[in-house]
Amino acid sequence: MTKLIAFDLDGVLLDGKGSWMELHKFIGTEKFSEENGRQYYSGNISFNEWVRLDIGLWKGIEANKIFEASKRVTVMEGIEIIENLSKNYKLAIISGGIKQMANKIFERYKFNRCYVNEIIVKDEKIFDVDMKVNFENKGKILEEIAGYENVDLSDCITVGDFINDIPMFKKAGFSIAFNPKHKSVVENADVVIRNKDLREILKYL
Repeated sequence: MTKLIAFDLDGVLLDGKGSWMELHKFIGTEKFSEENGRQYYSGNISFNEWVRLDIGLWKGIEANKIFEASKRVTVMEGIEIIENLSKNYKLAIISGGIKQMANKIFERYKFNRCYVNEIIVKDEKIFDVDMKVNFENKGKILEEIAGYENVDLSDCITVGDFINDIPMFKKAGFSIAFNPKHKSVVENADVVIRNKDLREILKYL
């Protein structure tokens, strides 16, 4: 029986505030981004408007800033388990994070699929973003990946930490809230891990 594990990126495979915020911090646009986030969570703007405002803060900036910032992002404690998991499971990343930062994980370890948002570069400058993952479509993406890999959803395991992971929690046969950031994430998970160590998930596999 083939099983699949789908991981979120930010806060699960990568430690820290998240790839978007890490890039904002590196470039110096963190405070502006925080205000954009407040506008979204207050219901004043849509998710797409939030993304457009955020990417607008970077437009025209040298693209090498992305790669410089990615060097400062740290992987989660215990990430070495991924290499062994790849021998027995199909592995996927489903994240609203930044592809250029996910690549350090995807290329190092043997993931089968990676769905993240890619910053578009034009003339060596940040130009736009190709949004594949938003706050609501992780469940649909999990369904697509399961179909591609010929795995039943009941044989899928999801690992996430934030409210946008709940849609894939609801589709999967088993879900793990890893160092969850919101009460609703805990309420929608089968198990909760409070320690920031990926080795903790092994006892549930």
